[in-house]
Amino acid sequence: MLVLCNGMPRSASTWSYNVAMALLRHAADEVHGGYDENLHRFLRCLPASCVHAVLKCHSLDGAGIGLAQVQAAKVIYTWRDLADATASYMTMFDVDFDRTLAIMSSSLDLYQRHRRNGALILGYEAIIRQPAESVAAVAAYLNLEASQDQIAKIAEANSFARTREKVKEIGSLDYGERLVRHERSSYDPETLLNLDHIRDGGTGYGAGRLNQSQLRRIDELLREKGPLGES
Repeated sequence: MLVLCNGMPRSASTWSYNVAMALLRHAADEVHGGYDENLHRFLRCLPASCVHAVLKCHSLDGAGIGLAQVQAAKVIYTWRDLADATASYMTMFDVDFDRTLAIMSSSLDLYQRHRRNGALILGYEAIIRQPAESVAAVAAYLNLEASQDQIAKIAEANSFARTREKVKEIGSLDYGERLVRHERSSYDPETLLNLDHIRDGGTGYGAGRLNQSQLRRIDELLREKGPLGES
């Protein structure tokens, strides 16, 4: 099985990646995953023994879109209030508003494609407020059996509190050599968590961090692309 965690930037796509990896590891030994915006390169590097593969990415080329369209790949798309996601991305990666909005626009195009193709669509707020139910939704979508105990353990292992602890470990001196450098950040190759991965972590703060002109452009983009919501 190929699983694409192809969510909106800063929307809990790393959560979906770690949850999918944990669920699949209960079903098979040879589960491989990683982050790459180049699907072909990711697939080319998989070992012959691979049974399941999980890729976190925020973009998809024509081949990836085709795999999703014919349902040769499972897609989990996570989304977040667009103002929150925009403000978080700008702060996390020190990117200007215009560049960030262009990235979000491309992601909304993918969102509409994935909705039509039957992907699992999960909202950030649902993941935060209903973690066990969200883990169960991933298990059901991947056609994996998971006990309530397994679901609860996976939800707890990927909770805000545990994720904050993991991020602190990643930032320690002893951990530094393991980190992978990517553009403006460094991340742990096992969990894909970035240094300072969680900033505010809340919901609704984007409206207070962006100016009125920026918020108007976000509203215009949503009117153009269509509203966000669960599948």
